[in-house]
Order: sequence, then structure tokens, then C-alpha cells
Amino acid sequence: MNHKLSRIISAICLASLASYSFAQNSSLTRATELRSDKLPSSSVISQLAVGSAVQLMSLEGGWAHIQVDGKSGWVRASSLALNAGSSSASNVSSGREARGNVAMTLGVRSLGARSNRHALIIGISKYASAAVPQLPGAKVDRESATQMAQAMQVPVSNIAYLEDDQATADGIRKALAALSDRVVDGDRVFIHYSGHGTRYKDEAAGGCVEALLAYEGTTNAVIPNKEMAKLLEPITNKTDKLFVMYDACHSGGIVNNASTVRTRGLLNGNDEGALRPKFAGISEECAKPVNMKTRNLLVEAVAQKALPQDIVHISSSRSDEISFDDEKKGGLATEFIRDCMLRDAKDLDNSGSISMDEIKQCAQTKINDRMKGDPLYKAHNISLTGNADFVPAWFSQAAIASTAPTAVALALPTPPAPQVTAGKPSGNGVAAAPVSTPVAALPAEPTPAPVVAALPLTGEQALKRLFEQRDGKRKVTLTTNKTQLKIGQDTLDFSVKSDKAGYVYVALAGSDNQSLYVLFPNDLDKNNRIEAGQTMALPRINWKVRAQGPEGVNQLLVMVTDGPRDLTALAKNKAGPFTASLNNAEGRAELGSLMTNSQTASTAICSNIATRKTNPQCSDAFGAGMLMINEIK
Repeated sequence: MNHKLSRIISAICLASLASYSFAQNSSLTRATELRSDKLPSSSVISQLAVGSAVQLMSLEGGWAHIQVDGKSGWVRASSLALNAGSSSASNVSSGREARGNVAMTLGVRSLGARSNRHALIIGISKYASAAVPQLPGAKVDRESATQMAQAMQVPVSNIAYLEDDQATADGIRKALAALSDRVVDGDRVFIHYSGHGTRYKDEAAGGCVEALLAYEGTTNAVIPNKEMAKLLEPITNKTDKLFVMYDACHSGGIVNNASTVRTRGLLNGNDEGALRPKFAGISEECAKPVNMKTRNLLVEAVAQKALPQDIVHISSSRSDEISFDDEKKGGLATEFIRDCMLRDAKDLDNSGSISMDEIKQCAQTKINDRMKGDPLYKAHNISLTGNADFVPAWFSQAAIASTAPTAVALALPTPPAPQVTAGKPSGNGVAAAPVSTPVAALPAEPTPAPVVAALPLTGEQALKRLFEQRDGKRKVTLTTNKTQLKIGQDTLDFSVKSDKAGYVYVALAGSDNQSLYVLFPNDLDKNNRIEAGQTMALPRINWKVRAQGPEGVNQLLVMVTDGPRDLTALAKNKAGPFTASLNNAEGRAELGSLMTNSQTASTAICSNIATRKTNPQCSDAFGAGMLMINEIK
């Protein structure tokens, strides 16, 4: 879709990341250790003195990848001289960029912590019961889970930890209750558990049930999925997304000796550290897989009236598998999901963002490679249920075909300034008909422009990914009398109704399979406030939009957000009164980030929990609906 009249051709040059240097000079503010990986437990390459000059290559999850004296490694980002008040740090690449084949323009590097994000990280490496094998890697998982939480914009002050003897059954229950007290409507929560999983016989459930094993390590210290879902219910009812990760397994049927330990390289050349199964068999009857319906966390949560749209649940293995703990790098699932979230996952569907499903696929490949050739164990399979399209942070991936710069032309027509006479507002806040009513044309097919290598991106994919980030508890109803518009004749008309008050945003993916616009609010109409139960008719009379071709399907995304969005960063890309997204992955990621983050939530006032409980604008949550509009001759 494009607006007719004069066209402005905007050429976008994407230089190959593989040939670009992201290094930046810096120095150390304190003595530190150069490590082989971004973990406190990783091996030390060398000792670095305060004041040492270094080259900063990338920032990733609180760690910095540097080069110094011909050596490359990791140090804590806090040990570097970075001016918080300048753009110094923001100009440094993320780990995703530094890999050379992926660009991450937002996410970890550019998006700051938000007071409406929370995390609870539980790790049990030592159990009270001598019969339960120890898991030294669970301590490492704390660091990895923290990096994941920070990538999802959770402030350090909003991360709670339970370790070892703190993580008793009652301790876990109390920590979840305290988390619920901190969470308000529209917040987002990440929960990570690293420890043993188990199965035990439950007569009431009619068989064996899966559970997490608390610190006590006995049958009296388990939290089955049914109870966990009940504990999470008050949190689920408030959050727009609840992301729970279990790095534990729920069945030990293929483990004859749960304390089996492999030393490095003894049985598998891929081993980097001793591997331990993350299963404790406290019930002989249930220690082996049984022919039963699995009752995982999502199943139990839905039974408590939760919506699958609002839950993301990852388990490190299926119900009849075991997963492994690496004593040096932690649980394999946690290690690899961390790495894929921060740098390695790819935008497989070209939506301009990285989903949990794409992160899972990346991590599974790494687990398969790690376990390849093992004579005793097969690779365990990560299980992802709930909203697989959830985007934990807005990453973008550029399509790089060579080391030469690639020019992509995007045609954006600009209509003349319309002659509008402001009308007197009517009772419902919608402007009355102006004396002169301009009719903006739905965009026509762009004039062909020289293209070296077209990016395989569509606006439809970007909008559908945005739609999947909605809070399913918020209801947005869209109605239209016409789902087919005759080119050159019919105008777009639809209405929006929301069960919650908020701000209406309308994005349009054009029938040309390339264009992407924010239609509303726009330069002619900025009044996008809607009250609960109100019906808003759009487009309003002073900015009617007419079908202009080409033939095909237009996708319309309508969001009703709790808090207003700041889209000024997109103002540089205009199509008449409307805002246009760049036709590349970076543009999709920028649009996704701005549309899913409330402008108010980033202000200091929202750091106060009392304010957040009474001010919905501190929430990033939104409801959404989509319409398909066909353009026909």
C-alpha cells in the first residue's frame, strides 16, 4: 500500500556486519579477571590491572566482551569506564551483532530496565537429603538466568533469589506469594527454577504426577504442577505475560543410577564438564515412564482459568526424559537458551523479531551437538508450551548475502497538505465533518526501483508477531461493514470497542506485501484515547482512506494500550500524515519495540509500586485485534 501523488524514494543502505568493526576503546576502572566465558565459574585467562586499555567488542547480559594484549575474553561490564550520560555504551554492539550475521538494534543494548518487569530465580545445588544427588551447575544457572532476566528488561532490584536451604517447599511458596504482592495489573514476570524434578504417586490424581523437588529432598517437600499453577494463579491473573522456565526433568525412567557422573571427555568428546542427570527418584513406582496423560504446568494453569496466550512455559526435557547439569556451565537448557536469547537465535520467519520458538530451536540444536555421539544418553528435547510467539526482547536480523553493502529502495509517496477546516467536536469526542474533507488514498503499488537484493520481509509477518504479544485478558472487538474494497472507489471504515480504557493504535500492512504504516494516530488526528465500553469509528471523517491497489489482502492491526506509546522515533519516515516503517528488519524491530512499551512506564513515577497500582499508564500491556481487508477491481 502506498499513498499516491509525488513519490520520494528513500534508499536504505545496509552495510555488511561481517565487514564492520564494532570495537571501541575503553579502560578498566578496577582490577579484574579476563574469563573465557561470561560466567564467574569460567576459567581465568589472565589478570588485568586497573587502568588497562582494552577494546570493547560487545555488551551482553551485564558482561563485556573485550580484547586486550592480543587476548579475547569476558569481564564484568561494571569494571569498564563507560559514561552513563553519553551514547558511548549504546553505540557498542550487542553479542548478536558481534556474531557478524545478525543485527540486534534493540533488546539488551538499547532498552533500559522497566519497573513493571519482575523475576524470581530459584536454584538448588545442594539438597538436605544425602540420597539426592548434588547439582553444582545450579549455582551457575543463577548467573545465566540473571542475564536472561536483564535481557527482558527486569531491573536488578526486581530480581529475587532463592538458593539451596532458602528454597524449601515453604520458602518457595512464600517467595511466590511475595512476588504476587509486588506485581500489579499489566506487569511481566520471569520465573526460573534449576534443580531436580521428580515424579511421585498421587492417588487423588489417579497416578504419577510431575513435581519440583524442594531443598528437603523428600516426598513431603515437592511442589507438583497442580499446586504450582495454583500458587501462580494470582500472578497470572495480573501479568500480561508469565514466563516460567524449569531446568529440571520430571521422569528418570531411563536412568538406572541417578548419581551417575561423567568426567570430561571420558565417554563423550563433546563434554566440557561433568554431566549429572537432573532427576531424583523418590518413588520407585513412578521412576519410570508410564502410559499416562502428562499434566504439565500449562495444562494445570489452564485448569485454573489462565489463558495460554499469556503464559510461556519451557521445560528442559519432555516428561519421559532426563536433562543434564554441567558442573561448570550449568544446565544445558539454561546455558543454551541464554546464549540463543542474547546472540545466537535467528529470525527464521523474517518477522523482524526473535520469538521463543526460534530461541528454543536454536538451543535444541546446541543440545543435540553437545550430546552427539554419547554411548549412554540421547539429547533431551526442550518442551515449549503456551505462547511460542512471545518475544522476550526486540531483536532484528538483517539478511546479509555478501560482504558488500546492499542498497534497498523503499518508495514512500507523499500527498499534498490537505485543506482541513476544523469542525466542532461532537458529544462523543469525534470531530464533526470539516468543510473540506480530504480523502487519502490507500497506497498504490510502488514504482519499481533498482534493488540489489530484496529483503524477504513482509509487513503482515511483523503485525502478526506484534498481535501475539497482546494480553489475552484484554478484549478488543473490531467490526466492519466491508471486508472487500473496490480499488479507486471504496473507503476503509471500521469500529473499535475495548473492555478497558486506553489508547488506540492502528497499523496497516499493505496489499503490496511490502508497505507498513501506522495509520492512527496521525498528523491530522492525534485523539486516540478510548474509554472502556466506548465504540470508536475509524478512520474519522477528516482523514478518510480510499483503496488504491494493488489487488490483494491488507492486514490491519488495532492495539488498545494501557499506556501511550512514543512513536516520535518513527517521525523521520513519513507518508503524508501517516508514519511509515522502514522496509527492513531494523524498521520492524523498532516498530515492535515502540508499540509494546508504554511511554509513561519508563518514567520515574512508575518506579513507585503504589503509583503503578493506581496508574494503568505504567503498564506495557495491551489488547489487540486484526482485520483482513481485500482490495479488488
